[in-house]
Amino acid sequence: MEMQPGQMAYDRASTVFSPDGRLFQVEYALQAIQMGGTAVAVTYEGGIIFVAYRNLPVSSLAEAGSIEKSFAIDLGLGCVTAGLIADSRVLVEYLRVEAQRHRILYNEVAPYTLLGNGLGTLLQQYTQYGGTRPFAVSLLLGGFTDGVAGLIELDPSGATIGWKAYAIGRNRRAVADFLEEKIPDPRTEETAFQLAVQAVAEGSPTPFPPEALDVAVLEPNTELRRLSATEIARRVAGMPFIGSPNRTGGKSNGKP
Repeated sequence: MEMQPGQMAYDRASTVFSPDGRLFQVEYALQAIQMGGTAVAVTYEGGIIFVAYRNLPVSSLAEAGSIEKSFAIDLGLGCVTAGLIADSRVLVEYLRVEAQRHRILYNEVAPYTLLGNGLGTLLQQYTQYGGTRPFAVSLLLGGFTDGVAGLIELDPSGATIGWKAYAIGRNRRAVADFLEEKIPDPRTEETAFQLAVQAVAEGSPTPFPPEALDVAVLEPNTELRRLSATEIARRVAGMPFIGSPNRTGGKSNGKP
């Protein structure tokens, strides 16, 4: 993002609008998210597939599996994130606490739309009060309404939008265009998986090994199931955009 003339006078705090109605701190947060890996969620009949690219650590001492991009919230509730790891952890913890509070009060799983609107309000508050900064995280929250899968996208501005399938993180616009062009209807779990992996590959400038993928499946009334590295490798075998482990690997910068 290039610095425009006069911009410095309006980018000191997230609470100050520029003359053309922009909040530069929110735009900077969105730019930080673009430096992270691509994450995609695709709904299908009976579930949701989450696929995210994570930068593999250079050091052989690091555990690649410790870099998580998909998170369980409650039964039938899950999400995938792109952006700063620490910010993601705070927002996921908020969702988990709110989900458990709803379960205790009403003895039911919290509607994902309700959680999404609550989190959107929290994100918006961090753009409106002095002494804070926007969260540098975008998030795709998934859940079910009467067994029908749905997604909500949340970004640092606090905006909430519902989708059948969407992408966040690096090259999200190009990946979202790919999804819109290629998405079949109806979709099975297998077609949703293949589409999501292909979409993540669209956001990557080079081939990547299976270990770079964080894949999870969400189904009604069950906890988010993260696929093992072995299962991911088996399911992506033969895909031309999947590289060998020796061809990639980037130093983790806090935006996996």
